[in-house]
Amino acid sequence: MAGALACFATFGFVASLYKASPRQYKRLLTVYSALVGVGLFAIHFMNMRAFNHSYMHELSYLYLLLALICASTVGVSVLHTANRHTLPIYSLILAGLQTGIAGFGIFIFFTKAMLLNQFEILLLPAMLAVAIAVGVGILGIITFYWLKSYEGAHRYSVRAFFSILISIGILSTHLAFNTSIASTGEYATDSSVLNSSFITMLFAMVLIFVFLTAFIVVVFYDRLNPNIAKRINFKNTTSTSNTLDSFDPLTKLPNRNALNQHLQLAANRCDRLNDSMALAYIDLDHFKPVNDSFGHHVGDLLLIEVAERFNSSIRNCDYIARAGGDEFVAILGEIDAHESIVAVVQRMIDAVKEPFFIEGHLIEISCSVGVAIYPRDGNLEKLKVSADAAMYKAKENGRNQFRFYDAEIEQASDEMQKIRKELLDAIEKDQFTLHFQPKVIAKTQAPAGAEALLRWNHPTKGLLTPIYFIEAAERFGFIDKINNWVLMQACKTIADAREHGIALSLSVNLSRQQFRNAYLVDDIKKVMEQYQVPPQSLIFEISETHAIHNQNQFKKLLSKFKFAHLKVSIDDFGLHPFSLTYLQNLEVSEVKLDKSFTSGVAKYSSALAIVDAVVKLAHALNLTVVAEGVETDEQRQALTTTGCDQMQGYFFSKPVPTAQLFTIYHTLNHRFSEVGEYSINDYLPQEAYPEDT
Repeated sequence: MAGALACFATFGFVASLYKASPRQYKRLLTVYSALVGVGLFAIHFMNMRAFNHSYMHELSYLYLLLALICASTVGVSVLHTANRHTLPIYSLILAGLQTGIAGFGIFIFFTKAMLLNQFEILLLPAMLAVAIAVGVGILGIITFYWLKSYEGAHRYSVRAFFSILISIGILSTHLAFNTSIASTGEYATDSSVLNSSFITMLFAMVLIFVFLTAFIVVVFYDRLNPNIAKRINFKNTTSTSNTLDSFDPLTKLPNRNALNQHLQLAANRCDRLNDSMALAYIDLDHFKPVNDSFGHHVGDLLLIEVAERFNSSIRNCDYIARAGGDEFVAILGEIDAHESIVAVVQRMIDAVKEPFFIEGHLIEISCSVGVAIYPRDGNLEKLKVSADAAMYKAKENGRNQFRFYDAEIEQASDEMQKIRKELLDAIEKDQFTLHFQPKVIAKTQAPAGAEALLRWNHPTKGLLTPIYFIEAAERFGFIDKINNWVLMQACKTIADAREHGIALSLSVNLSRQQFRNAYLVDDIKKVMEQYQVPPQSLIFEISETHAIHNQNQFKKLLSKFKFAHLKVSIDDFGLHPFSLTYLQNLEVSEVKLDKSFTSGVAKYSSALAIVDAVVKLAHALNLTVVAEGVETDEQRQALTTTGCDQMQGYFFSKPVPTAQLFTIYHTLNHRFSEVGEYSINDYLPQEAYPEDT
C-alpha cells in the first residue's frame, strides 16, 4: 500500500515537472527527487523491518545516509528521464541501470546499517535481483513518460491502477534483493530464504507484473491513441512511420509534416477537454545577411544553435518544430493563463537575443513571434494564418518582439487573404500590365529611355500600383511569377519597339527575392536571348536600402552582372548617410537620386549644393546621374545647373502604356530629325562594360 501511494504521488510530481518552465524545472526536480528518495527510504525501512526484524542490530547512521542518497538518485533518474522531450532507447536503458543499481545500493546500505558485517552477498541471486530491478525501473519510467501528458476523463483512476502495478514491481525487487544476501555468524542458521517455493513466488510476481504492464500498455494505449507508443523512438513528436519524414535533417527538430500531425492531436485533445493551446510562429530577423556575409555553412550552424536554444526555452509540455528556412513553430499546451504563454514566448525571444559565437564569428540576431490561440482564433487552418499574420505585425512594429492575434490584425489579415485570392485570379487571367515613365536628357529633353512600372488592372478597383499588392505577393509566394512576367514583358516591349524603328532602353526594378536569387543573371540572359535584346537595352535598378543591408551579396551580384555586360542602377540613392563612402567600391552604371533630394533643389540652396556634390562625385566615378520625381520647371532648371544627366517625373510625363510610349518616341524623333541637331539614338545610354578583348 505504501508503495502504491508513493507511485501515485510520483505521477503528480512528473505531471508538475512536465508543465514547469526551465527555471522552475531544476528547483522542482531537486525537491521532488528528495521526496521520492524519502519515500523509497521509508519503503525499504519497512521492508527491512518486515523481513529482517529478528536480525536487527544497532543502526549505523552513516549507512542510512548513503541509503538515502541512493534513494534520491533513483528519484532524479526516474523523474528527469520521464520528463525528457525524447526517450531514445539508450537513455531509457541507462536510466534503468541507474535505477536498478541505485535501488540495490539502498538495500545493501540498509543491510549494512542494520546487520553491519553479519551477512554476505550471493553473486548469482544478486545479479538476478539487479536485473529485475533494472527491468522494473525501465517499465516504471516508460509508464511515467507515457502518462505525464494523459488528461483523459479517468486519469486519476489510470494513475492509481498503474501505481498498483509499479508497486508490485517494487515489491518484487525487494523480494529479489532479500534472496541475494545470506546471514553469517550467529545468524547463519536463519539464512534459508533461498528455498524453491520462495523463488517460484518471486518469479511469478515479476512475470505477473510484466504481463499486466505489457497488456495494459498495448490494449489500453492502442485504443487511446495508436501513435502514442511511437514517441519512444522519435524526438519530441508523434511522428509518421518514417523517421526521415518526421525530422528536419539539419536541426533534428520535427519538420512541418510532424508538426501538422502533432497540431491535429493537440487540437483533438483541446476539443475533448474543452481546453486551449497557443500556436506561435517564429521568424528569425536579419538571418539572410548571415548567409550572405559568412556563408551558408555558418548559417546552418546558427540554425542548429537557435534550435537548441528554443528547445531549452520551452516547457516539457510544449512542442517546437522547424517549418522551413529560418521559420520555427511552437505549440504551447497546458496554458493556465495568458501570462504562461507570454513567459514561454519571451524566453524564446530572449534566448535568441544572446550573441552567438560560431567559427570565430560574433553573430547577433533576433526573432519576431506571432501567437494565436486555439480555438478562440479559429480552426486549425485559420489558426496558422492568424499566427502568421501576428508574426508579420510583430515585424512591422520593429521586430524582436511578439504580438498576439487581435481584431486589428484580423482585419488586416482578412484583407490580405482577400488580396491573395484576387492575385491568384490576376496571374491566371493575365490582369497585369506594364506602364512606362520616360527618362529624358537633362540638357535637351530628348528621350533617353523609360522605367518599366508594374500595374494591376483590377476588375473593380481599376489600375493599382505595387504598393497595394506587393506585400501580399511576397508573403504568399507569388512574387517570382510576377517578377518573371515583368522581365519577359520588358524584353518583349523592347523587341516590339525595335520593329517600330525605336531603339528603346528600359529600366527594370529588382525585388528583394530576385536580389537573393543565385541564378538571377542566368535567368535574365535566357529571357533576353529569347527576345534578342542586347545588353545595352536593359538596366536593372536595385534599391539602395537592399544593397546596404546585403553588401557582400550585392557585390557578388554586381560581379555577375558585369561579367554578363548587364548594367545596374542604384535606386533611391542618397537615403543613407554613408552612401558616398561605399559608392566608389561598387561597379554600377548609374545612380538615381531619390525624389526627396529633387523636391527641394528649387527652394533651398543647401539641397541644391548636396545634389551638386553628388553629381560631381558620380561623374568622377564615370556614373550616369538620374534625378527622379521632377515635377516643376524650376526643379528641372536647378538640376540642369548641377550637370545632372537625365531626369524623369510628372513634369515630363506620367507613366504611360506601351502604345503611348511609342508615340512619344516617334514624335520626339521626328522633331529632332527636322531640326537636324539631335537624334534620339544619340541620347540612348551606351553599353556600360565594353567587350573583353
